[in-house]
Amino acid sequence: MPFTHPMLFDLLLLFTILYVVQITIFAVGSHNAHYAHDRSRQWNVSIIVAARNEEEVIRPCLDSLAQLTYPQEKLEIIIVNDRSTDRTAGIIQEYVDRFPTFRLLNAVEDAAAVIKGKTNAVAQAIDVSSGEILLFTDADCVVPKQWVEETVKYYNDDSVGVVAGYTSLRSKTLFEAIQALDWFVLFSIASATIRLHFPVTAVGNNLSVRRKAYDAVGGYRKIPFSITEDYALFHAVTSVGKYKARFPLDDGTLVQSLPCEDWKSLYRQKKRWLTGGADMDFKSISLFAVGFAFKLLLMLNFFAFGFLAVVLPFALKCLSDFLLVRPALRTFRKQHLLLYLLPFEVYYIAYVLLFPPIVLLNRKVHWKDRKFA
Repeated sequence: MPFTHPMLFDLLLLFTILYVVQITIFAVGSHNAHYAHDRSRQWNVSIIVAARNEEEVIRPCLDSLAQLTYPQEKLEIIIVNDRSTDRTAGIIQEYVDRFPTFRLLNAVEDAAAVIKGKTNAVAQAIDVSSGEILLFTDADCVVPKQWVEETVKYYNDDSVGVVAGYTSLRSKTLFEAIQALDWFVLFSIASATIRLHFPVTAVGNNLSVRRKAYDAVGGYRKIPFSITEDYALFHAVTSVGKYKARFPLDDGTLVQSLPCEDWKSLYRQKKRWLTGGADMDFKSISLFAVGFAFKLLLMLNFFAFGFLAVVLPFALKCLSDFLLVRPALRTFRKQHLLLYLLPFEVYYIAYVLLFPPIVLLNRKVHWKDRKFA
């Protein structure tokens, strides 16, 4: 039987309730994302940064890594030149010459073609690293001086295999602020699901893993290849049952990054993320399916009944999302982003509805001058 208009509205009410309940639970989990920690142990740490044609953005990243306060004798910083065609390798070499903790590694193509792209570069760096804890960030990121010690303190027992952290984007314009809010929503959900013992994902620009956990899953050469290598590693480690994840709400671990410059680059970023996320397990996909169904019904009812019919569901959505991101915005002193909540909500609904069918129809990804299918 085809849906009648009343049925369509009844479904909207049902999924409004489901969405509000789900996001409220996430908000509670995000608010409680605090963990026991231990500062007494100083681990041997390897920081790994993959860089491909990053000459315009990499210096601030390298400057921040050079200012880390972690003991130098316990630290190595491996910057992987991922076959760049610009001045990236030369810039990295300048820092290698100046700082004893820095090391330049020139990535080569994987002979067996098992892994490729950034995954290949990161895997080669891990192969030559010596740290007990591996930390990852991106070439367009800036880390705080205390980033290492504030991250590794959460490896307070042998069961902790992964520790992730929040990343904040520059937000000087409306376009940048919308992206920044988007990231805080994503990170808040990721943090909350871990706190609720239902790990879903983490992001590789502020991620760490215990080497024993990495080795236990066979490393990147045994993990099925994904265009989102960070998610693949996180999922592999948290799925074995032996290791737990941590995603603390901790301002000492906040990494700063750059937003996409234009809509084209944002489109490519979102498509890459959604393509990698398509490999999520059924339980994880079901969480995001509630949000997708709610937004779809919101749009269908808007066109069927008009604006007044969706005012209350939309308002409840805004309130729920506010409660979700509020702990992070307060902790990281980013409350000004709430001024952009309404335009963000419009953007959020649009891309959540557009990208799943786009990815289903075409899984080709263009990223860092490379194409992946």
